[in-house]
Amino acid sequence: MTATIGIIGLGNLGLSMSKNLMARGHRVIGFRRSAMTGFASLGGIPATSPREVAEKSDFVITSLPSGEALAEVCSGANGIARASRPGLALFELSTLPLAAKLEQKKALEAAGMTMLDGTISGNPVYFANRSAAVFIGGERAAFDNHAATLRDMTDKVTWLGPFGAGRVAKFVALYLVCAHTLAAAEAFELASRAGLDRKAMFEAIKGSNASSAMLESRGALMLDRDYSSFSQDKEGRVKARTKDGDAAPVRGMASRVRQVERLADFAHELGGRYPLLDAMNAAYGEAIAAGVGRYDIAEVFEHLMADAPETADIDAVLALLAGQR
Repeated sequence: MTATIGIIGLGNLGLSMSKNLMARGHRVIGFRRSAMTGFASLGGIPATSPREVAEKSDFVITSLPSGEALAEVCSGANGIARASRPGLALFELSTLPLAAKLEQKKALEAAGMTMLDGTISGNPVYFANRSAAVFIGGERAAFDNHAATLRDMTDKVTWLGPFGAGRVAKFVALYLVCAHTLAAAEAFELASRAGLDRKAMFEAIKGSNASSAMLESRGALMLDRDYSSFSQDKEGRVKARTKDGDAAPVRGMASRVRQVERLADFAHELGGRYPLLDAMNAAYGEAIAAGVGRYDIAEVFEHLMADAPETADIDAVLALLAGQR
């Protein structure tokens, strides 16, 4: 059955979600503070406020850049809480501190509405191939009521527990994404220093039991050592933030490294031993300190290869191997 879904926050992720929902026959009504011409050209219905979105939707999804934006959308003068929609469910999918979400959860509950906490692992590319993962925490009945429609957005939408569980799941996914990216970088460093052709090695591994999603996406960027294609909008942000045009760590690397640091702190507060997480945290931190990271965490490969020769002496490599017992 088709539904009318509200999406507030029509950046790259919001537009990607909208595309997939409309492709499955749903009506999408959206709002953002800036122009919505791109959203309208896809078939979306622009609204004038978050309140209007709430009044006209079966449920609402938010994907926002900050806690301040969430507060304005939920409890502001024209926010969702101002709508007369008792029973409305809001799926909040922004990567924000849990405290910011809990504050707005109270405001919506006072208006008779339900907020569920969600996070996303993936970018527009993963939404396009329907492999982006959405992690949901909160009231199970509200999730079950809309789960089938949410899975028209991407195949992987999972309820994981009470409110806040979505944020914990994001940490788990972040750990795996960053660990697999670093593993790919180290593997290709080994291949390069040993004199193997990285592209041939990539093709040999791709699709095998030795591969991973990060090797096949971010590892592919390491072959030619060109990272700009991973996100076409990042170069513009770099140029806007650096007057002289020099490379500088931006969201692709620096933000992820801060997230890994928070992940490490959280994991150790829980107890347990995380030797791989600790080593990964240190490796990415060293890369940032060295000034690496213009576009993406895949550029940790550049840090690893900083002292590598242009070409390896394959005869010397094989002689070294032959000398091993």
